Amino acid sequence: MFKHSLFYRYVAPYTGRLLFNVLLRVLSALFTLALTIAIAPLLALLFNTGQAESAISGGGLAQDGIALLEHWVRISVVRNGQYMTLFYVVLSLLAAYFLKNFCAYMGLYLFIPIRNQMVARLRDDMFHKFMILPLSFYAKEQKGDLISRISNNTQDVDTQMLNQIQQVMVDVATFIFLIAALFFISTPLTVCILILLPLIGTLTSLVSRSLKRKSKRLQDTLGRISSQVTESLEGMKTIRSYNTTSYALKKFKKENEMFFSTNTKVLQRVYASHPLNEILGTSAVAVILIIGGYFIIADQSLRPEAFITYLVTMIQMLPTTKNIMTAYFTYQSGKGSWMRIKEVLRADEVIMEKKNAKEIHEIRNGINFENVCFTYGKKPTLKNINLELPKGRFIALVGPSGGGKSTIINLIPRFFDPVSGQVLFDGKNIADYRIDNIRALSSLVSQDTILFNDSIYNNILLGNPQASREEVIRAAKMADAHDFIMASPDGYDTLVGDSGTKLSGGQRQRLSIARALVKNAPVLLLDEATSALDTEAESRIMKAVQQAGKESGQTIVSVAHRLSSIRHADEIIVIEEGEIAGRGTHEELCQNNKLYRKLCHMQNLDNRSSVPNPGQNPSR
Repeated sequence: MFKHSLFYRYVAPYTGRLLFNVLLRVLSALFTLALTIAIAPLLALLFNTGQAESAISGGGLAQDGIALLEHWVRISVVRNGQYMTLFYVVLSLLAAYFLKNFCAYMGLYLFIPIRNQMVARLRDDMFHKFMILPLSFYAKEQKGDLISRISNNTQDVDTQMLNQIQQVMVDVATFIFLIAALFFISTPLTVCILILLPLIGTLTSLVSRSLKRKSKRLQDTLGRISSQVTESLEGMKTIRSYNTTSYALKKFKKENEMFFSTNTKVLQRVYASHPLNEILGTSAVAVILIIGGYFIIADQSLRPEAFITYLVTMIQMLPTTKNIMTAYFTYQSGKGSWMRIKEVLRADEVIMEKKNAKEIHEIRNGINFENVCFTYGKKPTLKNINLELPKGRFIALVGPSGGGKSTIINLIPRFFDPVSGQVLFDGKNIADYRIDNIRALSSLVSQDTILFNDSIYNNILLGNPQASREEVIRAAKMADAHDFIMASPDGYDTLVGDSGTKLSGGQRQRLSIARALVKNAPVLLLDEATSALDTEAESRIMKAVQQAGKESGQTIVSVAHRLSSIRHADEIIVIEEGEIAGRGTHEELCQNNKLYRKLCHMQNLDNRSSVPNPGQNPSR
């Protein structure tokens, strides 16, 4: 996605508007320069001095501009009188002042949409990255911290970086032209100022050196606070049932105190720039007063009105210098947020799509696992798995927890890629196909039921946005959800609440199954899909699912701990410690597989059918 640098991506689209913005800032600075140069002729006019001289003396590099203004003033005095000339000069200064501020305002006005578009694009890119990053990324990151990055950190980039860039564009242009004006008036004095600038820069750098590092630490702490608040709100029932409120408060207080401590240090560094600027500015003025006084009194190479003009120009430059230094401090503070954003934008997309990936829209024969190995961290999860999932068959995966059953399910829609081996659709590696095509071929009901804060209808429709209302209702009936939906206050338009909190666990699971059924994908993946249901409801749902699968030729792959839900599967695969420990029908495994027989015994399940077969009478 990011073939070029992040800077190029976010700045290049706005190059034209940025250049026009810079032009406006330059015009504003030019009008500032004109106002500054015009002070000397105005003073000469007010005090009736310098009419015999052709220019201001004082060793300036270029005095023609001031000489021209003074010449214009002398001509105007002769033609219009001294008072009317003063009126014209003041009117011209007002016009220049208006144009200066108009250009500055237009620059700010035009930069606002650029800033907002940059931040909006940054948020869009981050959210897009969230959507394509592998599930392994979220296993290492905290949800609240990621929320903080896309909300707080992007806002910090706007206020602490883009806003400062906007201000610096004005101040730097103004600073350059004011320095030029100082050279126009007196080169020796300006050389003294330029000698002082490296000293000022060194002192500023010493104060701001640790700001970026501390700001990064501050934002990390804020992310942990956001994560803890999110976890505590989601787990409020657990916290109160175990009387761990004090523990949660203590944990939050610890992070909050760390944020307080770090934020205090950051702000102390930021606000240190203000007195530092005042001290350095005052010191510079004192030096200029001493040197300028020498040029006026002893050397007599500088006229008083020229020196006053010089001081006025320098006083205008001090706030500009202060703004640049403050912006530098604030910019360094914002870099911590930018670094946290870059960590997301540059996170490895482990599941990569090939450039010339092929399209696939159906599975004709089935799915195969060939010597598939997978590892979480250092622990092997799957070891040389060879598995065939023929089209139209009901395949069940059973075994102890942690054996790798859910991992097999997650490899089919390519949520993960095998460490070695390959997953094949119709004999071809799924890595050769487009990721969205691969995932369109399967419907997943995971053991973690996810519903969105929307209506029941829209939550089911998420499986297939093009489905008709009749298809949604049919899927709900197959999932044994229609009756409780119709008993809800607004039927299918009833809001489920945040994460489906208004519904019971079984109701949420039914809606998840209905969502998968309405998608009607060639492969249905059930990962503990009926764990929250009673045996009777489970029986009805599994019967309907199996019947629909046989009619449509759908492949069903089910992970289950409750063996009653899968005993009529076409084939049952026993998974133990990442390996296939047995395979066959329920009856075959009860006779030949010790582990499966043990699981049946623990659940009081024998060879007799306790779950109606799709072809049997349910009332039997």
